[in-house]
Amino acid sequence: MKNIRRIAAGVLAAAAVLTPAAAYADTPYAQASAEVDTDGSLVQSSHVTDVWHPSKGVYCVAVDESVDLTGTAAIHATLIGQYAAPRSLSVELEPEVCGQHRLDTIAVYSQVSYRVRADAAFYLTVS
Repeated sequence: MKNIRRIAAGVLAAAAVLTPAAAYADTPYAQASAEVDTDGSLVQSSHVTDVWHPSKGVYCVAVDESVDLTGTAAIHATLIGQYAAPRSLSVELEPEVCGQHRLDTIAVYSQVSYRVRADAAFYLTVS
């Protein structure tokens, strides 16, 4: 029984050590990726041409022509940092909120509860 507890403790410790590193890992197989700050500024990116922050909790990310958003692309938005209230992120293709139903744009919405927008930093990847 002690061995099982030691093994479980070791696995949990390893997971705690490896989790932050995975969050900062490069995304070599992604079509596009970006790290966006709470104010909408682009920290770092690959195949992203522009990012803007039209309103509270709404971010628009434009990708270059090498990224195929019309196929079966997997789009993931992951929160960065800690906040007083839990945040959830969602994404939308061809968003009206970003203007003119642009085919190269992804909207990222951040909210604290049902339809209450709140700013947040995030990673965005398109695979």
